[in-house]
Amino acid sequence: MAYKVLGKLVGNTGDASQLTMVVQDSFSVRRGEFVRIMHQERQDEGEVAVLGRVVKINRSNMLYNSGFGDGVTELELLPGASVTGENIYAQVELVGYRDPQTRQIKIPRRPLNPGTSVETVDFQFLSDFYEFNEHTSLHLGNLVGYDKGQNTVPVFIDVNKLVTEHMAILAMTGSGKSYTVGRIIERLVTLNNGTVVVFDPHGEYGKALSKGELQFSNHLDDIDDVRDQETLPKIKETFEKLQKAGAGIQIYSPQQESFKYKYASKNIPLALQFDHFEMDDIAEILPGLTEPQQRVLDVAIRYWRATDKTEPRDINRLRYFLGDGIEELKEWDDLSEAEAKALSGRSAAVASMKLSRVLNEAQSFYSATMKEPTDIYKMVGRPTNQQGRLVVVDLQGLSDTAKQVVCALLSSEILKAASSKTDPLRPCFIIYEEGHSFAPAGGNAVSHRVIKKIAGEGRKFGVGFGIVSQRPSKLDSDVTSQCNTLITMRLKNPDDQRFIAKASDMVSKADLDELPSLSTGEALVCGRSIPAPLLVKVGSKALIHGGESPEVLRVWGSFNG
Repeated sequence: MAYKVLGKLVGNTGDASQLTMVVQDSFSVRRGEFVRIMHQERQDEGEVAVLGRVVKINRSNMLYNSGFGDGVTELELLPGASVTGENIYAQVELVGYRDPQTRQIKIPRRPLNPGTSVETVDFQFLSDFYEFNEHTSLHLGNLVGYDKGQNTVPVFIDVNKLVTEHMAILAMTGSGKSYTVGRIIERLVTLNNGTVVVFDPHGEYGKALSKGELQFSNHLDDIDDVRDQETLPKIKETFEKLQKAGAGIQIYSPQQESFKYKYASKNIPLALQFDHFEMDDIAEILPGLTEPQQRVLDVAIRYWRATDKTEPRDINRLRYFLGDGIEELKEWDDLSEAEAKALSGRSAAVASMKLSRVLNEAQSFYSATMKEPTDIYKMVGRPTNQQGRLVVVDLQGLSDTAKQVVCALLSSEILKAASSKTDPLRPCFIIYEEGHSFAPAGGNAVSHRVIKKIAGEGRKFGVGFGIVSQRPSKLDSDVTSQCNTLITMRLKNPDDQRFIAKASDMVSKADLDELPSLSTGEALVCGRSIPAPLLVKVGSKALIHGGESPEVLRVWGSFNG
């Protein structure tokens, strides 16, 4: 291809993030487009093509100067006269060049030459620059500006780094973040045979199995992208096969009749075994217990485990030992002197009341009336001979505390099972929707501690997470700083933009300036799962899930009075 010259570099070329080019005409280049500049890094080396992105364009005309005031409205050019005195400058941020030996992307350390031509790039150049291994990567979408027709540039993200090194998807409501999550997880499950667990506070992802049947988009035949035309039917077919094999989409929900109706009884009621949890977990979900109350609870749990030796244990027996069975506790010969003194009926009553409140709100614990308890290995799978699955934990309608309790205890069980030396869990990817509710800044949530633990330790055991939020500034910065893939969509709130700049060193000032003007479905992707920061038009998905808004006018209908 003969590369077209768009302009030339002018001014100081020492700062790779603030190069200035003078543009030939107003149609030469648009903000967000890519350009290339030839550069020689060392005297004994040949030239390399450095990729840059236009991040800002300034255009002014001396004839229409704001200093002229109202007089500018009377300015008329003679017929046939040309507009003169126009200045067009563009600011270019360098992405880097591919080192011919190592194939790493590097930023030039020697300033580019002033006066060097800035040229167009074609889709082949961009595809070669953003090389990928399609077998170990996930097609997120196409490069903005190169996302239609034959010259599309696909953008792929590395699956291993995405899943094990954590991800954050941050965007304001309506910008397409749940849609983006949907695209990622359905590909992880079907194309990579992975396990994904979604904590779904609003029941949005459960739409994929509404009425107990797989729900696919009606627009799979109207897809423009050539890759998606081939892949989306394959995703649909694979989900259908997985579902028949007892995997695919599985819905876990609290023990409420409304969920049976929603999923035509194809949902699995949660039946968490309270005696499986460590005292630290229990202390988290029952905050505010005094030391005597904690001692009573600790003794009751130990006695419960000692006397009810057969699993699963009925949670109502623990309630009994904190109530009418307190006298039975006092006679236990395995008590220390301090514990015996602490066993007051008053402390037991308070602990019992707090425990009962949590159990009644969450409605997710095992009792003797149920067939079987929730098996974390059955939910997530073991490493060998398992099929891909999307596990949706539907928490719609629960209080915030109850949502956090279920999230904390299940997350804790997943990490505990994954770290087992004798019976490890299958690697899995956890999605925390409305992440600011589960891991808020300030840590005022019972699920906060375990999510921080997964952020720090999960990678070693094959447990990664994606945290999704429309209010990044309300998220815990320690959690987001551990996310090595950042997908940011439209964000206009200055506090949220400042938080992203503070929480991640992957986003430049030019990138932040881009966020308020992104269209729905466009995302800035950066981090270790992608070669360099890229603006991506997220592709289509097969399943119906995510936070689509209802068509209120269709629902309202019209008045026929």
